[in-house]
This record gives sequence, structure tokens and C-alpha cells, in this order.
Amino acid sequence: MEKYDVIIIGAGSAGLANSGVANLIGLKTLLIEQNKEYFGGDCTNFGCVPSKALIHIASLFHAAKKAQRFGLEVTGRADMKKVLQYIHEKQEIIRNEEDAEALSEKGINVEIGYASFISEKIIQVNNKKFEGRLILLCTGTTPRRIDIPGLEDIPAYTNENIFFECKEIPEHFIIIGGGPIGCELGQAFARLGSKVSIINKGKRLLNKETEKISRILEERFKEEGIDIYNNTEVAKFKNGKAYLKNEKEGDKQINCDAVLLAVGRKVNIGGFNLEKAGIEVTGEGQIIVNDYLQTTNSKVYAVGDSAGSYMFSHGAEKMTRQLWRNLLIPIFKKKNTLTDLSWVTFTEPQVAHFGLTPKQLEERGIKYYRLDQSLHEDDRAIIQEYTYGHESLWLNDSKDKLLSGSLISPNAGEMIQELELAKHANLSVNTITNRVYPYPVQTRINQKTLRGLTFGSYSNFVKKMARIAFRLFN
Repeated sequence: MEKYDVIIIGAGSAGLANSGVANLIGLKTLLIEQNKEYFGGDCTNFGCVPSKALIHIASLFHAAKKAQRFGLEVTGRADMKKVLQYIHEKQEIIRNEEDAEALSEKGINVEIGYASFISEKIIQVNNKKFEGRLILLCTGTTPRRIDIPGLEDIPAYTNENIFFECKEIPEHFIIIGGGPIGCELGQAFARLGSKVSIINKGKRLLNKETEKISRILEERFKEEGIDIYNNTEVAKFKNGKAYLKNEKEGDKQINCDAVLLAVGRKVNIGGFNLEKAGIEVTGEGQIIVNDYLQTTNSKVYAVGDSAGSYMFSHGAEKMTRQLWRNLLIPIFKKKNTLTDLSWVTFTEPQVAHFGLTPKQLEERGIKYYRLDQSLHEDDRAIIQEYTYGHESLWLNDSKDKLLSGSLISPNAGEMIQELELAKHANLSVNTITNRVYPYPVQTRINQKTLRGLTFGSYSNFVKKMARIAFRLFN
């Protein structure tokens, strides 16, 4: 039986990051992945990379259609086979940097096969046994499925198979789920030629965002011809129809040629024999971890999606940094928190957020001051036609430091980064209000929003003193 300092199960974002750190500092490292084609995990194979490539192509189609009012003539729909070819080409370029061969060349031992625990510190793969001083579960998640009568009779996709099996643009495409995946892929397929209907069980799209931002996004979707059914479920599929159930608005039938299930994700725990390692899970199938990502087995940690707290590839990066800081400097350990987390939904317009949500701030008893700024009169927004945009910022009670923020606009994910950096570095808002921005860069709106706080602080007394100073010295 071979012994390792670190054994990592899963070669997704978390697995690759942790194996890289362990190998960098000279630890004997074993990385186990079930399928040699799945290196890079969900992000590379089924999530971030293919979806953003699809969104890129869809944005080209949308831009061409918008240019028709200036004389451009556009006809036809997307060739899905060519779209998939483009997506797979980009995936290959990225995957070549993180496959088994590339990792082996860096000194990381790789085992392809299904891992299962046979004791607290021993893993079995391909009838071989490996013992680890430390074991990291980076097993990721899979799409959650729901049972709907008639679903088996129509093409049904999740993000795991749509980029391989969807060879034609569906005429009438139903998206079940109003979260980031449903919104991103729904808009992309609408731009490529599908008639898209989003069926959302919740009250509004992207329900973790503020209601203002959700409503703006819904209006943009409707302008692009996307039908949105909130507070609605699909009762059944039959004869090319989806039967919708809404208690307030009544039942309805709509055409349906294919469906995308975007109703959440579940942690991969099956088949690993976690119980033999003393690793407990909840009744909902979540691995039980403490504030430091440690499972009920003190030598096993869950990192990335497996930890169940937030499911982003950059979340895995955040957890990896925290974990190794704690492992190497075990005094004053850092807890796994949401405080410094940010996210972007890559619709158009993009929706970006950093820091705690207003609800989380209130639950923690954190006092805040809120600033809201419409982009209605922003020059860049006027030029590029996104005056619908909106920014909200939450500051501390002293109104001098950022706590969190949300923005909906084109490129919101890029625009909000300077705000997140200011928060992370604990900078005063004056750092932004005193900057000189090139005109008319999009990020000037951040300064305008914060300057509203500055201008509002000029009392009549301050203004009077300013007038006296001017007349006295000039």
C-alpha cells in the first residue's frame, strides 16, 4: 500500500487547485479522478467554459440583429453543430493545461478510477490501496433532476449533456428554473433562434439578488421575446405541450420541443463509502463540515462544491487558500465565510454582486447605509443604450467603508471589481470619489454613486463656510 501526504478525490476546480498547492510545496500528492475526460470538472466540461462560449456566440447573433436598424440585413438561425464545434475547440485548449498527462509532468501522481473509503485514512481505487495523511473531498456536484410526467418523451437536457447532445436549435425551448444557469442558457438559446419560456417556481428570477435587479433583468428578457412564468410549475408534458400550473393565474398550455432542467445541484457523495471513514452527511445529502471545512473525520476535508456552502469555481479557489493557510499556520484559523464572496450572472445585462446581501447584513445585526444609483442619466449608458441599469451599494454605519454592492449593466462583472477590491483592502470610499476617471469609462458610475453620499453631506453650514473662504482668499 502506497502512502501519501495528501490524497485528493476529484479533478475539478477544487481538486486541481489543492493538488497544485500540495505539489508546489513538495508534498507527495495523489489526485484521483473517475473519468480521464473530466479533468477540469464541471467548470471546464459542463459549466463556466462551455456556457460562456455559447453566450459569446449568442451575443454575436444579437448584435447583428440589433444592427439591422442601421441597414444591416440578417437572416437565418444558428447552426448548432457549428456552435458545439466552437465550444469544444475552446474546451480542448483549456483542458490541455490540466489533463492527467500535464499534471503527471508536474510531479502529481494521478489515478483514473472510482475512489472509495475502506477506513478512515485508506482509499481504494482499481483494487489498489492508498493511505493519506490528509484526504480532500473535491467531488463536486451534479444537476438535480425532478420527475415530471411525460418528461421521458421529449429531449430533456441539463448543463451536463446539453453541450454534447443538443445538435439542433429547439423551436420551442422550455427552461425550468430561474437561477443563473436557467437565465444564462435561456437567453443564449433565445438569441440563437429558440422561442424560450422560463418556468420559475419562485416569485422572480435570480431570487438571491435584490428585487429591483431581478425586475430589470425580467424586463430585458421580455424585450428579447423570452416568456417568463413566475410562481409556476410544469405539471406534465404531453403531445408537444407543457402543462403549466399557477395557483393565482390558472393553468396554461404552451408549446414545447425540448426542456432544460436548471433546478439546482446536489453534492456527489454516492459510492465513496463515506460511512467507512466516519464521514457523516445530512438527510439532504450534504457532507457535514465545520467552519474550517473539516468533516466529522478530522483528517478529511471537503472543498469546493462538496462543502455545500457556495457553488462557484472561484468559491473553490477561496476555500483552497483558506484551507492551506489553516493547515500551514494552524493558529488563529480563518473560518469559511460568505463575507468576501462575489458572483456574476453572465446574462446581458450582467448581474454582479459582492459582499453580504442586505438580508445577510440584517440577520447579522450589521447596521448599514444604502446608496442607489440609476444609470438613466449616465453618459456611457446613454451612448450604448443601457440606461435601464442600476447600482446599489451598502456602506457601514459611518458611511466611509463599503460592505457590499450590486450592479446590473453590460460588463457589470468587470465594473464591480474595483469596488470589491476597495472593500477587501478596507479602503475609504474617498479612494474612489477622489480618483480621476477617463471619460467616459463605464466605471465612472461607481464614483457617481459614492459622490452622491459626499454631496449629500454638504450641510448649509459647510456651504456657507465655503463661500466665506472663497471670498476671503480670492
